[in-house]
Amino acid sequence: MGIFSKISNILKGYANSAVESLEDPKIVLEQLLRDLENVRKETTSAVADCMAESRRLKDLSDESKKQSEIWHSRAVNALKAGNEQDAKDALAQENKYQSQHQSLLKNFESQQEQVKILKSNLEEIETRISDAKRKKENIVAQDKVNKANEKVSKVLSNASKTNIYESLNRMEEKVQTSKRKIESLRELEKNDIESRFEKYDKESVDDDLEALKSEVFGQSSKKDGE
Repeated sequence: MGIFSKISNILKGYANSAVESLEDPKIVLEQLLRDLENVRKETTSAVADCMAESRRLKDLSDESKKQSEIWHSRAVNALKAGNEQDAKDALAQENKYQSQHQSLLKNFESQQEQVKILKSNLEEIETRISDAKRKKENIVAQDKVNKANEKVSKVLSNASKTNIYESLNRMEEKVQTSKRKIESLRELEKNDIESRFEKYDKESVDDDLEALKSEVFGQSSKKDGE
């Protein structure tokens, strides 16, 4: 299975899990990130192996080229010495190493392309992991908001069911009734005090009446005497 097929399956699996299950999205997303991290480790290891193989092929290619050059030099020396057979044998070795060099160089270049592709895949995985982490934070934050709103809704729903506002109104009415009762008691107490002292008020009025009679009749008597 390719790297991106594996990533695609992981994403689909956890998308279904997040929708169909009642799990905490934070837990689901953290497991998703762990799986993506494992894919990144696998890809990193594959890149390292591919790079190591590329270096091996490069070393073998360089060595074959070096051997080809050595045998070419030997062929030249043999021919200069007048030994054509040795020159032919040296040229045969040169051709063998030259052929090896070309084959290894081709494999090296192919391996380099694989390294390039794997590195690009690794960069893509890094981007996807970064996106997943960012989305995880957003989803977790939104989930917290949703849960808070759900709690508020439940509180308001319970308040409505228990007629909390009616209870508050009844409580307020009781307080007002108690207040009016206290005011009535104070008023009765005041009236009681006034009634106790009423007799004194009457005596005072009688005195005033006598004084008034004396004033009126006294003046009348004085006029009659004159």
